[in-house]
Amino acid sequence: MAIGTGSYQTYTTVGIREDLIDVITNISPTENWFTKNSGTTRAKQTYHEWQTDALAAATANAHVESEVASASAPTPTVRLGNYTQILVKDFSVSDTNEAVNHAGRASEIAYQKAKYTKELANDIEYALIVNSAAASGASATARQLKGVLGWITTNVVTATTATSASAVNETQFNALLALIWAQGGEEPYTALVGAVQKRAISAFTGNNTRFNNIEKSKINAVVDVYESDYGKVIFKKHRVMQAAAPGTVLVLGSPLGQLWQKAWLRQKGWELMARTGSFQHWHLESELTLEARQEKGSGKLTGFLST
Repeated sequence: MAIGTGSYQTYTTVGIREDLIDVITNISPTENWFTKNSGTTRAKQTYHEWQTDALAAATANAHVESEVASASAPTPTVRLGNYTQILVKDFSVSDTNEAVNHAGRASEIAYQKAKYTKELANDIEYALIVNSAAASGASATARQLKGVLGWITTNVVTATTATSASAVNETQFNALLALIWAQGGEEPYTALVGAVQKRAISAFTGNNTRFNNIEKSKINAVVDVYESDYGKVIFKKHRVMQAAAPGTVLVLGSPLGQLWQKAWLRQKGWELMARTGSFQHWHLESELTLEARQEKGSGKLTGFLST
């Protein structure tokens, strides 16, 4: 197509204003379901402790008249503990950068505060769920709390060599629910799963699994609630599970807020650090640990297909 002689195009024009909309789009997830739904308490030391106990198994109990009473030795409680973990976010913004006109935010500092606050919340969710072991720390080594996946040791179904190349199936899932129930777990259970295991669960074929809404031009092949012989399970897709433990299904008993509690040693807001130049250095810090008040009320399936 011909171009008019002497046509002055945008490619050579000087002074055209930029077309930058005054919006910043960010869809990064910030659900943090476990942090929001677990209980909350206070820690007073960097090593936080609590106790658990259990009743003896039911047994035959019949005695004769006039029997001389004899005392049995009580079983002591179990003393448990977890270390507090310090989580930090820092950023600095030059005084000039804060003074200039920005698109999408009136203040660069305010924008970064909001962004880093959400990032710290995501990091807390990761630690509370994923951390496999506690660490006492040292002068040059950070303390680390033990998360849910690290605490659960009683009710575990692990993939065998034959099943490790597959996603979890209904038989294995029910086997885990049976273990939890036998230890005293209570429904409704909440299962945190990544996308891989959620697809497998939605393919369960048991006659008590599926609640389908049948509408015109719509197929609903999703299992969000599972009614089993051992109780009801509500499934929650969880992004941390998908990212850090895609081959694992985490089943949490009720009441969640009593079985699992966040113990905060410190919750600090944003703090402006001492100025050492023409910039502002902002610091955000939290310190907490996780109480596993009774890990036997929950369980996990692990070692299954992760992709």
